[in-house]
Amino acid sequence: MTSAVKIETETNRVLPREIFPKENLLHHHELNFTRRKISKGEILFSQGEQANGFYIVETGSIRSYRTSGSGEKQHTFKIYHPGNWVGIRDAAIGGNYLHHAVALVESTVLFVEEEELRRLLNSDSQFQNSVFRQVTIEAVESENKIYSLGTRQVHAKLSEFLLQLSESQDSEEDLPFTREIMASMIGVTTETLVRALADFKSRGWVEIDKRKIVIKNEEALLRLLD
Repeated sequence: MTSAVKIETETNRVLPREIFPKENLLHHHELNFTRRKISKGEILFSQGEQANGFYIVETGSIRSYRTSGSGEKQHTFKIYHPGNWVGIRDAAIGGNYLHHAVALVESTVLFVEEEELRRLLNSDSQFQNSVFRQVTIEAVESENKIYSLGTRQVHAKLSEFLLQLSESQDSEEDLPFTREIMASMIGVTTETLVRALADFKSRGWVEIDKRKIVIKNEEALLRLLD
């Protein structure tokens, strides 16, 4: 991985509305941000670094993860797609980032400094609601993931992951991450993940082509979650 290099920056106040889902209230707001183009493997921020703002993904994909004490093992928390906020929880409560964030592919992000975040939190009740909603979503996702990792079998974990992925990504696009990262996201070994994917494929539930995984039988995957 390369270290963070902030290149091709651009300061603006007009948010590109098309990157946000309709339910995301942030597109109603005008705020100061800096647009940054980042390369694949470039680090946005590191675990323990001061949280001096948050990022909004405009294009590409960003991965958040933590490393083990020895630094040899990585645990992926989330893959962020266009419209997602990265680091908002840590920036909102102050202190340091609690995880690493790295670009999986060449990406463009909008960086909102902590000072601008505080300004809106203190002056705009609608923005406060937007931040509260986003932080709540992250908390619920984390709770559900802990439950899933602790109680569900491999096939159910994989089914849930693939269904969530299909909602956030075009099935015609290549996956922006490796099998190793996917395995770390659902809490299994790479070998176990590969076997489970092969089983899904043999049953005709998914179609696998290099870095594409296309769901062919959504009902079958949903039944695994019961």
